[in-house]
Amino acid sequence: MKRICFVGASTVEGLGDETGLGWPGRLRPSAPDDTVFFNLGVRGQTVEEIQDRAARECCARILEPALGGIVFCSGVNDLGRIENGQFRTPERKPPIALRKMILELKEIAPVIGISPFPVFEPKMPFHSATAGMTFNFQNEDIARASRAYETICEELEVPYLQAHPILMKSGAYTEGLAGNDGLHPDGAGYQVVADLISQWEPWQKLVS
Repeated sequence: MKRICFVGASTVEGLGDETGLGWPGRLRPSAPDDTVFFNLGVRGQTVEEIQDRAARECCARILEPALGGIVFCSGVNDLGRIENGQFRTPERKPPIALRKMILELKEIAPVIGISPFPVFEPKMPFHSATAGMTFNFQNEDIARASRAYETICEELEVPYLQAHPILMKSGAYTEGLAGNDGLHPDGAGYQVVADLISQWEPWQKLVS
């Protein structure tokens, strides 16, 4: 029986999905029946905040490396620009935290990564009740960060799904964002993500 942990922020948590499943829950049919899923998404968290808890939370749930797996999706919370045009988090910090997190998680179980997802820019800026701040998210910023995260994963030999450009071209995902808050899709949008991941060989290997 394998135990799979999903680590990230609100798009891992499934915010906006009317069923509450999110893409991790919608991946359930693609895994063996006895696989146990743990959704460790926490809305509003930056990469550094995720890194601060990820290893501890995964270690408590995965008792044997061979019978576990970890999927991380960093989200976009670091990438929101505030009123002065600066990023919420200085650009140099998220890659450092991501590298540290991956190294820690690899000590627990095999790891795979998913890039941050697109936003629907006409709905920006986005007011975060969690942070009590308003952020302007732009797909150009997200794409640049996604490439930086991909480079880190390549260096650390961690499979990384570059989902951002694929989801940018998905009508269903874009419609899901437009119908919600522009940052989180609806259930149909999350299903697009789940379908994409379920066909990805590293995911199939992780749950096999």
